[in-house]
Amino acid sequence: MRLVSVRFLLVAVVGLFPLTGAKGQGYTQLTNVPTVYIETENGRSITSKEQYTKCTLTIVDGDSIATYPDTEIRGRGNSTWWNSDKKAYRIKFATKQKLLGRHFANARSWTLLANHGDKTMIRNALTYDLGRFMGMKFCPAARFVDVFLNGTYRGTYQLSDQVQAHKRRIDISEEEGCILEVANENSREEPYITSSVFRIMYNVKNPKDDALTMQKRIAIGQWIEGMERAVKGNDFTDPEQGYRAYFDEEDLVNWYVGAEITGNIDALYSIYMWKDADEQKMHFGPLWDLDIGYDNSSERSMLREMEAYLGLWNRPFEQVLRRMWQDWWFANACADRLNELIANGLQQYLLNHIDSLSAAISQSQAQNYRVWPINQQVFSFEKHRYYNNYQAYINDLKDFVRVHIPYLQQAFEQRRTTGIHQMENGELKMENETIYDLSGRKVSSTRPYSNTPTILIRNHQKILKK
Repeated sequence: MRLVSVRFLLVAVVGLFPLTGAKGQGYTQLTNVPTVYIETENGRSITSKEQYTKCTLTIVDGDSIATYPDTEIRGRGNSTWWNSDKKAYRIKFATKQKLLGRHFANARSWTLLANHGDKTMIRNALTYDLGRFMGMKFCPAARFVDVFLNGTYRGTYQLSDQVQAHKRRIDISEEEGCILEVANENSREEPYITSSVFRIMYNVKNPKDDALTMQKRIAIGQWIEGMERAVKGNDFTDPEQGYRAYFDEEDLVNWYVGAEITGNIDALYSIYMWKDADEQKMHFGPLWDLDIGYDNSSERSMLREMEAYLGLWNRPFEQVLRRMWQDWWFANACADRLNELIANGLQQYLLNHIDSLSAAISQSQAQNYRVWPINQQVFSFEKHRYYNNYQAYINDLKDFVRVHIPYLQQAFEQRRTTGIHQMENGELKMENETIYDLSGRKVSSTRPYSNTPTILIRNHQKILKK
């Protein structure tokens, strides 16, 4: 797969926007990234996450100026909306726009991420590059911009894809396909479904509005219940009866390994799953919402921690992941995938992209921190380590990559031995292998077995004989 970096996007789309205005109108480019001017109707404040406000949006990029009248804007996010002066926004154009080039979405809906709790402002963009490195099906594109709102400079933002059903985003039917977001009490949004097995909340992001009929909602609820019962059931390791019957195995492993690599403490409740109408198995992705990823949380250091074993009350998917780690297949698949990524140069790839992304916004971040103090707290839950210069935050991010990836490789290897292997009758009849029961007694592979489930040890690995 051809990898396209955010740094490439920043360079490649210069001159992309059509010339529809003139610099004589007063629109100028602030730094070497594009400048976005948003002017709301009658200068109205943007006060809602649900109701759009009409606006005109102008993008200045080199010699090109593009103006988009009849655009709409509203707030987005949870903590970033309610607890931050530098707000994030969702933009909806009157017609579809190809803001990031021909290889990316032609869509009406886009996001402007503030990245305010992340002093590097590149964690989200870095993760989109990671997703491409891993070959994930949908990796939201990203482009840094300077933003003015009603004549006031608001700082460095990230123009990005909206997570939605779309040919160049989540490629499923908008009317019939399903997108679920794992949520909790703080992030649930109507319509949502609360499961009866693990009591997990799932926001239904697609189908939307009238397309989400009662019949479709019931079908989604039945899929959720069936999946969670398969996770909890006695046959959970069985590829046809257990949880693997409900998830695309490659996507599941890729998403989870990616979540662990990023050390995102929010990863297990900010999860997107999706499938088309004719599919039984859910896909995972994109990797999303990384402001406090890469060890940027005050709640818990992720430097030498695994997502699935934090024991946090508001990360409900931990229950599901811990159950999966009891499966020999899952433990081996995750360890093998991480080893493959490391062998392909994962660590150096991330370090290189940290350098290229920070260089790309060098001018823009300097302007941003003239307005927003670089050495002061934004959120109570962000990491409480503050510096007086931008490079120190970049160094912190690189140090995390250098420490966390080797730790994760070791942790995954250790957990290979904890998985239960679902065995077929007669599978124990193998030559040149010694098998023991849990009391350390040698077991003959030719011994007849009853139908009672038996846990045995082979080559230091726990296996289940049924």
